Amino acid sequence: MILVVDDDRVLTQLLRTLLEEAGYEVNVAYDGETAYEHLKNPKCKGMILDIRMPNVNGAELLMLMAAEGIDIPVIVVAGFPDFDEAEMKQFPNVKRFFHKPLYPEEVLEAVKEHARK
Repeated sequence: MILVVDDDRVLTQLLRTLLEEAGYEVNVAYDGETAYEHLKNPKCKGMILDIRMPNVNGAELLMLMAAEGIDIPVIVVAGFPDFDEAEMKQFPNVKRFFHKPLYPEEVLEAVKEHARK
C-alpha cells in the first residue's frame, strides 16, 4: 500500500488514480496526524508526502517517524519555492524530492523505484 499525504484533495485524488491504475493499493490522508495512523499499517510500503499541511506537517511527521523507527521510503513534494531539500536529507528514508506542479510520470517512476513490494 502506498500512502498519499497532501491537504490538496485534487492532487491527492490525481495521485491515487495514477497509482491505482499502475496496480498499487493506495490510502490517502489530508494531514500528518491522520497519515501517522496509516503508517502503523504493516501493508504500508511507501509514502508520498507534502511538507506544508495543517495539524502535523510533513517535516514533523518525518521527525515522528524517525523517533519511532518507522522506516518506509518517502517521496517528498513541496509547493513553495523556499523548500530546502538539504533539510530533508537528514531523514534517511526520504528518497526523492519534487516541487509542485508535479509530473505524474516522474512520481510514478519514483514510486516504482523506491516503494517496497
